[in-house]
Amino acid sequence: MSRIKILALSDSPFLNTGFSTITMNIMNRLDLLGYDCSYLGQAIPHPQILLKNSTKNLIKNWSINENIKNQIPDVEVPSIYLPDGTPFRFNLIGQAVKPYCEDVIQPWIKQIQPDIFFVLLDTFMVYPWFLDIDLSPAKSIFYYPSDGEPFLPGGVCDTILRKVTKAVAMSKFAQKQVKNYHKLDTEYIPHAIDTTLFYPLSQQKKDQLRMKWGVYNKFVVGCVARNQPRKMMDRTIKVFAKFAKDKEDVILLLHMDPLDVAGAFNLQMLIKELGILNKVLFTGTRYFQGFTYDQMRDIYNLMDVFCLLTSGEGFGIPTIEAMACEIPIVITDYTTTQELIEENGKCGESVRLIGTESFPRYDPDNILFNTLTGTWNVERGLADIYHGVTALNKIYYDRSLINTYGKTGRQKVLKYYTWDVVMPQWHRLFQDMLND
Repeated sequence: MSRIKILALSDSPFLNTGFSTITMNIMNRLDLLGYDCSYLGQAIPHPQILLKNSTKNLIKNWSINENIKNQIPDVEVPSIYLPDGTPFRFNLIGQAVKPYCEDVIQPWIKQIQPDIFFVLLDTFMVYPWFLDIDLSPAKSIFYYPSDGEPFLPGGVCDTILRKVTKAVAMSKFAQKQVKNYHKLDTEYIPHAIDTTLFYPLSQQKKDQLRMKWGVYNKFVVGCVARNQPRKMMDRTIKVFAKFAKDKEDVILLLHMDPLDVAGAFNLQMLIKELGILNKVLFTGTRYFQGFTYDQMRDIYNLMDVFCLLTSGEGFGIPTIEAMACEIPIVITDYTTTQELIEENGKCGESVRLIGTESFPRYDPDNILFNTLTGTWNVERGLADIYHGVTALNKIYYDRSLINTYGKTGRQKVLKYYTWDVVMPQWHRLFQDMLND
């Protein structure tokens, strides 16, 4: 039986983005299930294909006994590895002239003849030109996020989802939104992480880490996020400044690049203006060079609480990474927060939007008057700083919540958001599509 061919389109697996991390993991795991995978990487500055190699090709130049050579099975092996040893178990293809591989998608589909063409991007990134791309003979999937209200970007990006064979939401929020506003039935498969990489360290190891980082006996509020406008890092920094005003034992640990080219404002200037220079610690990551999984596990284990007053998340990979490390969450009550933090056991505190204390959450008659209208007319949530301070104080003054929320969070990740749980869902979907 021939191997099922998959061609994926997403951010380059060399980039430190959620899209690239998830797509790379899905492709690697499909290879182990017997699929033949190729990957079109947005922002790889060359259109050539980097092929996996066979072991027989790899040893052609070796000085090796011919009998031993004949005993080595002819299997495909990765030709590219990330610095932490993560392999690329797929053929990797770069973009040509146009962003998001617009000008090479169709030629590669005709050449590779994939059974399934898989896309993980924002719908607006490929609108409207994607509508004119001939995807035949492949069946197609668009794995889509939604990080704001009330509809997909511009109210027109539902046309992208209508084009493909299957639209798959990465959150219940996005699935419900597309049904309510665009009258589309879509699948739901959540993101996942590897809980053998993200887990709580022993107290002894945590203490050693804190000594190393100079935060021993400190209450550490941590944040892992790209420094870009949608994350609204000013809200997180301001809530910490207000929270820290009467406390000398608190630290804000920021895993982000303060000089990120995507930054909307000068992060360091705001920190100085708020008078918290001596209470903020950057990890040293750069937007173009991330940390290894082992280093990221250490970063989460330095925290007492994970705090991100984002304007909205398509899913929230750092959120479930922190949960897997048994770190309680404080996050804006918008988009995916309810399903990650509140459902099936509370594992943190949800921070309401500014001005919403007088009416029920997501009141359709009022919610649009308590958000910011962003690009593509997506409504962005604006977290209430004072409610955020209340949330941090609740955990600061009741340390038992760290253990309670932490253990609940990890149990939820183990039940819903591991690759062992999620990959069978993808495999079943692909099989069902090809059997239709």
